[in-house]
Amino acid sequence: MENSQIFHDFSVSTSISNDSSSCHLNSSAENQSYEDILNNSVNNSEQNDANEDPESYVVVGQDFEEPVSLEGSVVKDDDEAYELYNSHAFRNGFGTRKGKKEYRSGTRIVRQRFFVCAYEGFKNPDGVVPKSFKKIDRRTGCKASVQFDVDKKTGVYVLSKHSRLHNHSMVPANKRHLIRSHRHISKEQLAFLTTFTCSGTKLADVLRAMRKEVGGLTQKKKKLDGCDSNQLIRWFAMRQAKEHDFYYDFQLNEENQLINFFWRDGRMRSDYEAFGDLLIHDTTYRTNKYDMICGPFVGMNLHTQNIMFGVGFILNEKAGTFDWLFNSFLTSMGGKQPVTIMTDQSSAMDKAIREVFPKSRHRLCTWHIGENAVVNIKGVMAKEGFKRRFDYVLKYTDTVAEFEHY
Repeated sequence: MENSQIFHDFSVSTSISNDSSSCHLNSSAENQSYEDILNNSVNNSEQNDANEDPESYVVVGQDFEEPVSLEGSVVKDDDEAYELYNSHAFRNGFGTRKGKKEYRSGTRIVRQRFFVCAYEGFKNPDGVVPKSFKKIDRRTGCKASVQFDVDKKTGVYVLSKHSRLHNHSMVPANKRHLIRSHRHISKEQLAFLTTFTCSGTKLADVLRAMRKEVGGLTQKKKKLDGCDSNQLIRWFAMRQAKEHDFYYDFQLNEENQLINFFWRDGRMRSDYEAFGDLLIHDTTYRTNKYDMICGPFVGMNLHTQNIMFGVGFILNEKAGTFDWLFNSFLTSMGGKQPVTIMTDQSSAMDKAIREVFPKSRHRLCTWHIGENAVVNIKGVMAKEGFKRRFDYVLKYTDTVAEFEHY
């Protein structure tokens, strides 16, 4: 079995497939649009599940600061910008809303884009909830938000400011999928709803079944710890029995749930022995079924081709998690430390590298440095000729004398 198979197993989306031949829509169902079906199903769900309001778990005045900053993140458009912040919000337990846009003078070209916590502001300026509102106004005037600056030339969105302090507590993990901004229904799931509608099934029952299928973070952990995780470990053990020098390691939490794992095969070990002077570790990638972080260990051969040294999947980006992952990698390679290790900018990762790879030089990826420069020194970067000189110093000066000259 190739390594790509395990990547496939952990990138299966939660969308529900629909067999188009299983049902022929009658005339009334044909006249009903997907939007109508979705609205009806959501309304029925809200009536039947009023006792599962995630907002009721939020305590006002219990300050919470998001542990991870998104500053420096770069995305290509407005949709990706919102998805970045909304996904981050789900992991931390709060909802989001789309804030204002600021345009360049005299144009409709976006200059800045804001996204805010769902508890930002008040529906009424003085904070008093009018009796005419059917729903309780749970906004608390929270200041948590993100600001994206849109590059004038390229149009990419650069996250320049991330306010992380909330004036309220977070929603528990097992209720986060009920938060309004995290209620997503794909086209496949809408088709699934249509199929069951024409067969006479109540929409509320179908939606409840779909919600149970997707689940919140706690349900995903249990699912990962059940059949899928057992199958994964069984696959690791089978490969280790059949292949020379196959190595794997995994970590469980207090409830014996699988939270982190790592593996490499014999070819990866041989490549590391030959080309392990440079080690690159990146945690940009996310899997969309379990929201685990994929952290590959990569190098480069004499033909400047990327080669894989190992693959890890972790649940979070805390220092203790990186410490476990790097120790697993080091053990699998017989204790050989790389001369240089390159990563993105992460204080947790930096701390773990200093402890696990004390003999290695830690260097930051030049791409991340360039992107952070756009955010942090954008005034200087706008000066004529500075960017060209900055890029040259960053990428092509090999000695102290060259660096000081430029």
